[in-house]
Amino acid sequence: MRACLLGLLVATPALARPGDGVKEEDIITKSEVRDSVAAGELMPWSVAARHVRLGMLVNTYAGFDAAKSAPVMTGTLEATLIDRVTLRAMASNNGMSEVLKPGFGVLFDLTREEHAGLDLAVGGDYELMGWQHTDTLVTRVAAGSTAGLTRLQANAAFGLGVTNGSRYGDLRLSGLRPIAEGLYAGLDSRARIDLERTTDEEPNGELDWDMQAGPVASLALGRWSVSATGGVSAWKMRSRDTAHVGAIGALGVGAVF
Repeated sequence: MRACLLGLLVATPALARPGDGVKEEDIITKSEVRDSVAAGELMPWSVAARHVRLGMLVNTYAGFDAAKSAPVMTGTLEATLIDRVTLRAMASNNGMSEVLKPGFGVLFDLTREEHAGLDLAVGGDYELMGWQHTDTLVTRVAAGSTAGLTRLQANAAFGLGVTNGSRYGDLRLSGLRPIAEGLYAGLDSRARIDLERTTDEEPNGELDWDMQAGPVASLALGRWSVSATGGVSAWKMRSRDTAHVGAIGALGVGAVF
């Protein structure tokens, strides 16, 4: 009986350790969020180019944007149930609205850095009441790379209004690195601009451009993470010449399941 139990323990893959011929990334504990934080999956603005585990990930932020005199409310649920395919459900408030509007989409991880020199993901979202206050189709590309201990990411997206043909561009840049056990710090940014330059009357409240940028810090605690970001927010309305600038800050909570 003892010999049988010993044989089962030796053969169980879950007990494998780095250095036993098994890569460390192959034995990630499912309940640990640290690898998702390190991969940039829990940033406030940028979208990850690599999804490191099968399962569910939740990423939420709430705070206040002084430039818009409006709350910051955003939440994303990602489900990677098939390797390299991630389903997404989102909700956020746009502009000066205090109402959450939903969206859904998918991301495909096309390449891995260890094989192609770059993490690359492509996908799309459908947003109900998107950035330009109309139902919007968004195509998205996310690229990521690791320079030493620093995770670098860049996003580019194009939004197309379903009903009125409005168009906008979206660029995001971020960097993140570990600074202590389970603690990560870096920068994240987002800039969006209206690409439709017609003389027709614009929808009420449509922005010409907006941007958010600032430092971010995340602490991984088992399956949970807590994050904080702050910095600057700026925007300008299409119908006005005045730009507005102010502080922005938000706290985030993330988890993996």
